[in-house]
Amino acid sequence: MENTNLRWEILDDNAVITGANGENRELTIPREIDGFKVVSIKSEAFIEDTMLETVLIYADLIEIGDYAFAFCENLRKINLPPSIKILGDAVFEGCIALENLSLPPKLDKISKALFEECASITSIEIPANVTVIEPRAFEFCFNLRHVIFLGNSVEAIENGAFFLCRRLEEFIMPDSVVRTGKEILLGCRKLRHVQLSRNLKRIETGLLARCRELKKITIPKSVETICNGAFAECTSLEDFELENPDVEVGVKIFDNCQQLLANAEFVSRMKRFFESATSIR
Repeated sequence: MENTNLRWEILDDNAVITGANGENRELTIPREIDGFKVVSIKSEAFIEDTMLETVLIYADLIEIGDYAFAFCENLRKINLPPSIKILGDAVFEGCIALENLSLPPKLDKISKALFEECASITSIEIPANVTVIEPRAFEFCFNLRHVIFLGNSVEAIENGAFFLCRRLEEFIMPDSVVRTGKEILLGCRKLRHVQLSRNLKRIETGLLARCRELKKITIPKSVETICNGAFAECTSLEDFELENPDVEVGVKIFDNCQQLLANAEFVSRMKRFFESATSIR
């Protein structure tokens, strides 16, 4: 069905936006269409709409489906109403012009690849109800500088969540985090300050690899395992504090950490790391 420049359909007596007619630089999503309440935007509704620049949402949306705005390369502004509970996978993937936006407070997860390649975002606040950040959520957000956790509810940060966020300067992991995936901060070369969760059990493979401006890291007492290459190529790392001396270690965790490996006292103190390291995946 159609109404002005929007296409829509009826599902359970509610309107679902399915796309647009013609080329539009600006779209408005109303509260109602022909008396039907607008509750969601369908998956892939506006995918690859390279003309779209601004989306104004007045509807009390509950959900935006997978890839709904993916690869809208000129989309700069969109408001996300506080009623939204679900943002699907890769909703804004490849939206390279998208500027900072406020995430709805009712979200309980940051979905897979949600903002992948959103190169214009510089700051993001993670809502207090979020419990998981899924794989690649902010991968290749090259200009992301600040990540602020508004609550202490995130339990898991999954593979590559902040992979190659090259301008990220600080990362304060909430103590609610008990599990991370691999390479969540790999290649964040401007990262200078990292604070790990004091309930984290395992430092996964490549967790902070290639963070070339990181000078200091403290491994909390809770950590039992440090996996392969966790700090590889952290070339400026010079202060490594380990609160649990009985931690199990993988191989090449300090590979090419030039500052650390030039410190004879550190190498002597951490001799066990180099002599008894095993491959931990």
